[in-house]
Amino acid sequence: MKFIYASDIHGDIKKFEKLLNLSIQNNIKNIVFGGDLLPKKADKREPLQREFINGYLKEFYKKLQEQDINFIGILGNDDMEVVEKEYYTMIIQFPNIIDIDGKKADIDEVSFIGLNKVVDTPFMRKDHVVVEDGQEMPEQFSEKILINGKYITVEEWRKMRENVIPKMEDCLESLPKPTEGNKAIYVLHDPPAGIGLDNCFDGSKPGSKAIAKFLKNSNSYMSLHGHIHEAQKFSGVWNGKLGNTICIQAGQTEFGELPLHYVIVDTDRDYYEIGYEN
Repeated sequence: MKFIYASDIHGDIKKFEKLLNLSIQNNIKNIVFGGDLLPKKADKREPLQREFINGYLKEFYKKLQEQDINFIGILGNDDMEVVEKEYYTMIIQFPNIIDIDGKKADIDEVSFIGLNKVVDTPFMRKDHVVVEDGQEMPEQFSEKILINGKYITVEEWRKMRENVIPKMEDCLESLPKPTEGNKAIYVLHDPPAGIGLDNCFDGSKPGSKAIAKFLKNSNSYMSLHGHIHEAQKFSGVWNGKLGNTICIQAGQTEFGELPLHYVIVDTDRDYYEIGYEN
């Protein structure tokens, strides 16, 4: 099976069009996306995301359908929970748009399994955020927390972390199992810790230890990640291995910047190569 992988486009129309054109030019019929589809402008995020879902993104999915291209992917932590219902209602119209968050899709002897959760961050928005064993709450950049469209205090968030918020370990263990005989590819928005795929501009490395452990023990074929745009720039690394699992984090430029970062994968030939499209 051959596909193009990308992540963290955040509503950048130029990058979406480049992704479409790359698929057409290379006769690739599957795009795999690792999360953060929608615009994230801080003060207008919710209305912008609703408009984008029912405007450009709907038209983009129509173009994919016309070209007989599948779009297999997940939302990310910057895609607000309050717009999810609108997104899922929209994609019902398109059988080629395959959401795999917490689900499995079997295509051409590959089992794609996705998870959009990330471990807690210092940022105000906590949609799709979970905790993991041994992780202390990061020092918060804001005095208020926004989760599922509602504001709470940092102290209220601390209590939610202790009593309500799921653990990454449990989220991973609850994922569907790959179909026997298929190559398993996990599409996990958060990168694993420890192999250079989570390096941030400030020197921190906030990747998930739970994901690293899970992948090492999974005996899966490949994992695809996003979330930390600058990881490749600061570590010089875009792929690695955990056990038998090939781990890929293409990185991404920021909104309005080029090039588009992507990876072409051919599972039949065990081939994968990063690309940059201006």
